[in-house]
Parts: sequence; C-alpha cells; structure tokens
Amino acid sequence: MSAPRRPGSVTVVVVLTWISAVLALLGGIALLVLGASAPNRLAVIVGVVYVLIGLVTGAVASRLGKGGRGARLLVTILTVLQIVGALTALTGVGATTATSSGWGSIVIGLLLLYLLWNARANAFFAGQRPL
Repeated sequence: MSAPRRPGSVTVVVVLTWISAVLALLGGIALLVLGASAPNRLAVIVGVVYVLIGLVTGAVASRLGKGGRGARLLVTILTVLQIVGALTALTGVGATTATSSGWGSIVIGLLLLYLLWNARANAFFAGQRPL
C-alpha cells in the first residue's frame, strides 16, 4: 500500500508556512544589515532571532508537507495561540483597525485549523488512504 497523496488543504497550509518562513528570514536579514550598517546591537540580536525563527519555520513546513504529526501539532498549537492572542486583543482594544485585524487573525486561524484537521488531512497524517 502506497502512502496517501497530500490533500490540497494540507498543501495550502504548507505553502503558507513556507511564506512565513521566507518572510521571517528576509526580515531577519534586513535587521542584520541595518544593525551592521549603523551599529545597533538590538537590531542584530532581533535579526538573529528572526533568522532562527525562519529556519525553524522552514523545517516545520518541510516536515508538515511529508506528513509529520509533530509538525502538524506544532502548527496547531501556534495557531491556537494566535487565536487566543487575537481574542485577548479584541477584548482590550476598541479601535476599528485593531478590531478588523483581530477578527481577521481569528478567521484565518480557524481556517488553518480546519485545513489541518479535516477528514482528508487526518487520513494523510495517519498514513491511510482517504475514502
């Protein structure tokens, strides 16, 4: 029996995770260049952290695309934390922009959770053929 094909829902999450990794890497590199051109220790430290986050995020995206259950769990935990953070922001801020951003984060987070935990995704991560 061959391994199940990766469903489109998981592919969407993998692509979004890769985009996040690339953006973190680019942001980190920009901060490193900024910190080196105008000696700024904080920019260099934050740049290094962002580069590391980008590398870890890329590794998670790669593993997620191969059916890694640990990567799925990590993305799920981070998404739930994002939703909780957005809900917390909504309760503490009355500004329209913050409210729109908070609701957008919640909707995107719920969509990601659905894409990672629907029946086809469950079969993919379990290594079974979906019906």
